[in-house]
Amino acid sequence: MRRDKDDRYYAEILLGEVNKLLDFASRVDFSEPEKNEEAIYAMNFCIVQIRENINFLSADFQVNKLGIRVGQFSDFRNLLVHEYGKTDYSAYRDLVDRDMKKLKANLEAYLGI
Repeated sequence: MRRDKDDRYYAEILLGEVNKLLDFASRVDFSEPEKNEEAIYAMNFCIVQIRENINFLSADFQVNKLGIRVGQFSDFRNLLVHEYGKTDYSAYRDLVDRDMKKLKANLEAYLGI
């Protein structure tokens, strides 16, 4: 059976990526991020995947249901991709603590989990 690629479909993908990101972040000591290179690299990949999948959500969903500032998230993703190594690692911690936990809660609420 073929499944429609609607907001619910992409919300499920996003939740999976957010859960992975939070799992990787739980392994990082942000006071010494250089000692956590593999987890930071994995977090970067999740961030890229999250941003790419956000693009597939309807504009209404992005504005009214995500609960994060998509523009700032995009800027952070672009910084990671184009200026990797120049990133302030406290920005990762802030992203996890502020945006990803909120995004997870909002996606779970939308999906009824």
